[in-house]
Order: sequence, then structure tokens, then C-alpha cells
Amino acid sequence: MRQGRATPRKEAVNGNHSGSKRRFALTVSSTFLLVQELSMADVAFVVTTLAVFALVALVAKGVAKL
Repeated sequence: MRQGRATPRKEAVNGNHSGSKRRFALTVSSTFLLVQELSMADVAFVVTTLAVFALVALVAKGVAKL
């Protein structure tokens, strides 16, 4: 017994695990959001690239008619 403590503390060595479960859930949800955000950025990039190539093709056709 330490410093006048009447009963010794009985705690788990690693503490309560409920915090780690919450952290895991937050990590999974944030990872999912990050993947979703990156996939939306990829879709926007592909759509923009296709639009630019279509515009270049239209300009090339217009120049060829001259």
C-alpha cells in the first residue's frame, strides 16, 4: 500500500479498451471519407481531361476546314 491508501488499486494493465474502439471507428470512417474524396477528385480530373481533348479536337477540325 502506498501513501496511506486503504485498498490497492485494481486496474487493467492496458486500461479501458473502449477508447481504442472509438479511435478505430474514427480511423475507418476518416479513411473511407478520404478514399471517397480522392475518387471524386480522380473523376473530376478525368472528366476535365476528356473535355479538354474534345475541345482540342473541335479546334483541330475547325483549323483543318480553313
